[in-house]
Amino acid sequence: MHSLRMRIVVGLLILAAATSIYAQNTGDSPEARAMYADGKRMMKQGDFFGAAKIFEQLSGRFANSEYLDLYVFHRAKAKYYLGEYGDAISSFKYFAAHFENSPELPFVYFYMGNAYYLKGEVDRAVLYYFQSYGISRDRRLNQILISSIGEAVKHASSVRFADGEFESIEGDRRCLLAETIARVLYEKNDSAYAREILSHCDQTDNTRDVPDYKRSRGEFSVAIALPFSGELQKYADEIYNGAVIAAEQIRAEYGIVIEITAMDTKAEPIDAASLIAGIASDKTYVAAIGPLTSEEAAVAAASLICSDLPLLIPAATQAGLTRLSETSFQLSPNIELEGAIMAEYAAVYLQADSAAIITSTAAEHLKMSRAFIKRFEKLGGTIVAVEYYRPRDKDFGPQIADIKTELLGEFPDSIYYINPGGDTLDLDDIPAHLDCLYLPGKASQIKLLVAQIGFYNLNAAYLGSDGWGDEMVFRLGDNVTKKAVFPSPFLERENSEANLKFSAAYDIRYGKRPERLAALGYDALKILGLAIKRSGNNRKKLVESLSNLRDFQGASGKISFGEFRENIEMPLYRIENGRAILISEEQRTAELVEPEN
Repeated sequence: MHSLRMRIVVGLLILAAATSIYAQNTGDSPEARAMYADGKRMMKQGDFFGAAKIFEQLSGRFANSEYLDLYVFHRAKAKYYLGEYGDAISSFKYFAAHFENSPELPFVYFYMGNAYYLKGEVDRAVLYYFQSYGISRDRRLNQILISSIGEAVKHASSVRFADGEFESIEGDRRCLLAETIARVLYEKNDSAYAREILSHCDQTDNTRDVPDYKRSRGEFSVAIALPFSGELQKYADEIYNGAVIAAEQIRAEYGIVIEITAMDTKAEPIDAASLIAGIASDKTYVAAIGPLTSEEAAVAAASLICSDLPLLIPAATQAGLTRLSETSFQLSPNIELEGAIMAEYAAVYLQADSAAIITSTAAEHLKMSRAFIKRFEKLGGTIVAVEYYRPRDKDFGPQIADIKTELLGEFPDSIYYINPGGDTLDLDDIPAHLDCLYLPGKASQIKLLVAQIGFYNLNAAYLGSDGWGDEMVFRLGDNVTKKAVFPSPFLERENSEANLKFSAAYDIRYGKRPERLAALGYDALKILGLAIKRSGNNRKKLVESLSNLRDFQGASGKISFGEFRENIEMPLYRIENGRAILISEEQRTAELVEPEN
């Protein structure tokens, strides 16, 4: 059983759990109502064992209740969520036999389909999904069933339907179901049965081959090449799940059906390149999304040097990836852009003439630092010193002392100095000043570093990296962080319309908040859907349309492709009052004029 597909089906049923039972209040005795409420609460909290016991007691003690179907249904669901699929199936079958007029019956068949799917009995799962779709009148359940049927048919060994089963479903819904099943059968090279299935849809010409059939009806295939196995699988699943949400919205908004196909790169660069090259040669696919890591993305992009396949790289941040082919696009701003944008901020908005750098020796932080130096010096600034620390260091006194020495000059260790107030000062206490400090690093070390910089009286405006976007840094207080400014493509744009819309849809389908990778998968397919709407299935025109993308407000943030098709949007934030505040271009000019001393 394909583990990814199993997880997708498990995710789909969460929506059914949310939508199938309308917040009923039973009319039984106060005791029954209280028990029912406790059971529902336990289900919501994930205590399925406790919920199963309560609903079993309700079913036994109140066997004559007019709400017995709800008690039986919830007990079966609890057993299902516990992973006791055999017991759950038995309970659902009991429900179907005794409550055939219950409004919950479509959901019962849906859960039975999922249970059989998870048991590995995919052929039987298809039949129960089909049965559920035949009697369902719930719009959202029908959408899930269409997806579930398509996935199950794809992995079933052999599925055949009786003519009467299709004829019992009314026209438009029957046609949608027939097209969904036929599309998968075409891909499984079962064209004869696909055409037979399509004969149940009067509007369909069943003589066309699958690529023409798809595109003539506004259907397009997109490959998603990610590590769907191994240690990085959870990240691949997040991106894929986000793309699923986007595909649904594109269909609703544009009338375009995008079929996404998962392909496993195994987190191996050579496998990734081979997959992307194969996708490029298969004209069924209009575009591809992936791979995940910079190493995979580099060889994959290079494999497209003579191809017209648009490749949208969602998460990789290494600079230069999109220069390896003219059809590659990078959604996550590259690491070097972080350093360059902070250098521009220092020179243009702080009007800084001097800067020092204290950086981690981690590869990404070294790249940021080199980009900062290159850009800052090009803009006329002077780098006073560059100090390095290892990823596990906790004492940064030597690095700070070296910078102070550069600023103050060498002094004998035995000498103490007197400040303007007449107090004697140790060398460590002598204040030193420069325009700004660039401090790329991870949050766990930054919180120690900035505290020590303050302790040793090195005064400058702080400029950070995306690693500063963490609660442990925000909580240090303005007196420690000095209202530091840092760039981050990773902070969620929670208040944006696009993010709120995506998060709501994701929560309904998967029962949880989306991670940033899910938002990137969503945005990748959304901008591709927009390009398809404008350019159709012509790959070269798609590349041209994507190249002209500017100011796209995505769930992951703003996306604008620059000269080399990489996202050049890099939001800046200021740490103030324990949180990160987005800085607009107007605020940069109006508010940030001089570094604090």
